[in-house]
Amino acid sequence: MVLFFAALVIALLAALSLGMVGLATLENKVVIQTGQSAQLVQIVLSGIETAANTIDDPRHPDLLNNPERFCGIEVVSANLTPTGFGAGRFTVFSPRYEQDQLRGVRFGLTRESAKLSLEAVLTWETESPGQGVQALQQLPGITSTIIDSILDWLDADNDARPQGAESDYYQQQQKTYRPRNAVPIALEELLLIRDVGETMLFGNDVQRSFGATQSELRRKPATPAGGDDPFAPMEIESSNQQSTGDAAAWQFLLTPYSAEKMVNSQGIVRVFLNESNLDFLESQLRLHQLDEESIRFILAWRNAKGNIDDAIDLLDAEVAMETETLASPFSCSDPARYERFLRLLDEAVTDSAIVVRGRINVNEAPQKVLVAVPELTPEWAAIIVERRKHGTETQRHAVWLLAEGIVDKEMMKSLSRRLTTGGDVYRMQVVGFFDDNSMVYRAEAVLDATVKPPKMVFYKNLTPLGLPE
Repeated sequence: MVLFFAALVIALLAALSLGMVGLATLENKVVIQTGQSAQLVQIVLSGIETAANTIDDPRHPDLLNNPERFCGIEVVSANLTPTGFGAGRFTVFSPRYEQDQLRGVRFGLTRESAKLSLEAVLTWETESPGQGVQALQQLPGITSTIIDSILDWLDADNDARPQGAESDYYQQQQKTYRPRNAVPIALEELLLIRDVGETMLFGNDVQRSFGATQSELRRKPATPAGGDDPFAPMEIESSNQQSTGDAAAWQFLLTPYSAEKMVNSQGIVRVFLNESNLDFLESQLRLHQLDEESIRFILAWRNAKGNIDDAIDLLDAEVAMETETLASPFSCSDPARYERFLRLLDEAVTDSAIVVRGRINVNEAPQKVLVAVPELTPEWAAIIVERRKHGTETQRHAVWLLAEGIVDKEMMKSLSRRLTTGGDVYRMQVVGFFDDNSMVYRAEAVLDATVKPPKMVFYKNLTPLGLPE
């Protein structure tokens, strides 16, 4: 009997020991996974920091599709991670949206100026009632009720539009919020607005990954998908390579962020052509290394005609002086004079604002966005998309629309306050992963580079949404 009880005690102690070992092993796994999760967050933040540094890089590396800088970049070497995890890496990616279709992803950032700015919509509607409505009408699936409700959310008053919704509507619906009466701080805020649904914003892409798989984001391609131009049409080799997402999703067409700095390629503030002190203006033009003929004509114009309403006015113009009539050195009809005008636009502006908000990037915006610009018809928008060539020096300013005969001079003046070829606010997704482990962390971020260093104005953890294998 004594031996039996002794054996029973030994068995219980052994079982208890094994249980403690199992518990310790489980706790160890939890600690490792918790630690690696935290490490993945830091890896993703490293990806965002790399994007911010790339924006500020004076060598101007490609931001839109640059696998060498943004795909599978090692941050933590394998010997600093637990056995079986491998190296820690990040990939920065964005939707490849072309021909008004989602065609997969590219390894880089998206310029928010390629989308319709909600701030611009509000400005257009305030300045000319009906223009903001017309712009929003271009969004797929939108209704008059949603248009009025969006404008009520944006504008500063509490007067509901005919089919809109102000505070009293949301109170009646027992909502705990009221209209912001300003531009939303995030695109998802639109989901609070009357009748706006998640499918409108994100289509059928419930994972918000643009159809990208884990294997696609973990690899490091030898060359950019689709070639060097991220806006060039891709070759479609099979049916499963066609549209990978809902082309009607507003996330590709609409933004609450859009701004650009009025600086030259070296980051120096451009010359204000309507500077009241003409001696100072002359010194600034020389500092920016404009040629003597350009400087002479600008100063002659300012002396004879006063302020320059728009640089477009200088094209093919004349200034009557006391002893002669001075012909403009700027023209779109002669290559040398056109390049001189582009050089002027590189270095000078007619508005004193350091940051301009809401202009649409004519070289990158989808056709659906271009049609939203009040002056542009669907026919003009189609011609622009057909003729634009990303990265072409002669198209580095929106005036190429005039130079190539798409619009006339008066139309170009009207468009110049709505269109740009720049933009300094960028959106991206970043995924962090280990080479030999299935753990991933994914986030979306928006960087505002109108300030130095670029400031992160939006961040969202997308990890709970998962990724296709």
